[in-house]
Amino acid sequence: MNASTLALLCAVYIVPADNRYFWGSLFKIIDISTWGGISFSLGIFAILVGIFSIIFLTFSARVIFKPVLIFILVLSAVVSYFQTEYGVIIDKSMIQNVVETDYKEATELVSFSLLFHLAIFGLLPALAVGFAPVRYRTFMKESAIRMLSILGAVLLVSLLIWANYKDFALIGRGHRELRLFVNPTAPLFEAYKFARNKFFYSKAGPIQPIGLDARQNGRYLQVSHKDNKKTVVVFVVGETARAKSFSLNGYSRETNPQLAKDDVINFKNAHACGTSTAESLPCIFSHFDRVDYSSKNAGQYENVLDVLSRAGVHVLWRDNNSGCKGVCERVGMEDVSGLSVPELCSSKECFDEILLHQLQDRIHQAKADTLIVLHQKGSHGPAYYKRYPKTFAAFTPECTDNAPQNCKREALLNAYDNTILYTDYFLHKTIEFLRSNSEKYNSVMIYASDHGESLGENGIYLHGLPYVLAPDEQRRIPMIVWLSDGYSASYQLSRECLSKQQDRPVSQQNGVSHRHSGTASFARQYCTLIAGFVRRGNHAIQAGSRYFPDMHGRQ
Repeated sequence: MNASTLALLCAVYIVPADNRYFWGSLFKIIDISTWGGISFSLGIFAILVGIFSIIFLTFSARVIFKPVLIFILVLSAVVSYFQTEYGVIIDKSMIQNVVETDYKEATELVSFSLLFHLAIFGLLPALAVGFAPVRYRTFMKESAIRMLSILGAVLLVSLLIWANYKDFALIGRGHRELRLFVNPTAPLFEAYKFARNKFFYSKAGPIQPIGLDARQNGRYLQVSHKDNKKTVVVFVVGETARAKSFSLNGYSRETNPQLAKDDVINFKNAHACGTSTAESLPCIFSHFDRVDYSSKNAGQYENVLDVLSRAGVHVLWRDNNSGCKGVCERVGMEDVSGLSVPELCSSKECFDEILLHQLQDRIHQAKADTLIVLHQKGSHGPAYYKRYPKTFAAFTPECTDNAPQNCKREALLNAYDNTILYTDYFLHKTIEFLRSNSEKYNSVMIYASDHGESLGENGIYLHGLPYVLAPDEQRRIPMIVWLSDGYSASYQLSRECLSKQQDRPVSQQNGVSHRHSGTASFARQYCTLIAGFVRRGNHAIQAGSRYFPDMHGRQ
């Protein structure tokens, strides 16, 4: 066969076999029981075949043609598996997650069902392409035939789009998300956008400083330091914990037995800045809000940790996850995920209690007020059963499969809820640690998960969907604050006043974006200052560095 025929055959195969998620989404919108719906579907099929054929023929030079086709066949098979089995959309944010994940997280996604799917839908077609005899003519003839084939495909696609323009316009305006489902063109284009931002745009110029006026002088709050204690703030960044699985938020199972007794302030209506760690983690510490945030923008500016450090606060990031995603590059950082502590670690990973290991020494060594960020492993999937010691397997039977879609719903929920139970215990131990230091330090613990998780609701698993498409399970997060008595007295923060804010909408992002000029009025409302920390982020940096220096500062 010639190159044009092979390109056409590959396109005809990929459009139905590797685009089942796209077709399933499309058939929910159009009625294929009518002739109009059938003809429109056939038109889309022909258009996709034409577009893929054009792409394949562009790379039909003798040396690269088969390698390109084999790569696309394997890639399409992998993408189709995660689309159909998990409901995952491969957009720029998801590609960033893939690139920035570590080896241990990546291997958890490998399962028998993935390998079987890859063998049937990827490797077998790839072998067929590899062994297919392709007849090449002279360079001039081959080039002429290739150009005619591309022009013919372009003409056919153009005519079909023109004939169905009205339907395309209606569906395109109302369901723009469909473009993200087309495999493999959508993930390849999203990969291009990620690479463009990461390797070109994000490197445009030096890091821009922000909050240059930040200082620890009590300028905006009338605080009392008669006890002459240092301040310690522990910010626990959770992983993949969803609000609806916390019994503090009304979940029927008792997943927060320890926190329920710890006199915490629980914000019940909290939202994440993104649906993935790579997106939400930098956003939490950025001075951009969710609408304005992008890795390109955030990468050009300092973050709140930089401002605090420059203002004299001792900042330490301790990580039991896959890194800080660039947030802690210019402050102290400890990766504790690979420590050798037999009671807390295996050969592959450590439980979250490792974040408290030798933490007392770190606080004693600090010469100033301190902010410590503890980045949990939390409830990271899909191997939820690996996130907690077996003594916390309170809900059984538990799913022990790396492919959660293969587990019964009850077993999957059991494994996930056990991770929340262990997080409850870890947060309780963190609070107990701070209580034990109350003679020397005024302290506060703030906990917020980076994003939530889908556990099979509407056929969706894991996280990372584009924010506008993501369900509440991925966007709604737990957010909790605990204050020591000394901290409340020193900063004149009333628990009762703060507790009245528990039902108000809060989020990881700051309330004032780059486009707005904020005032200090919110910061002057003492009873909402902690809510400002977790909701408005570094609005302080934008409007005079009001929150963080005063929260952690000493007069």
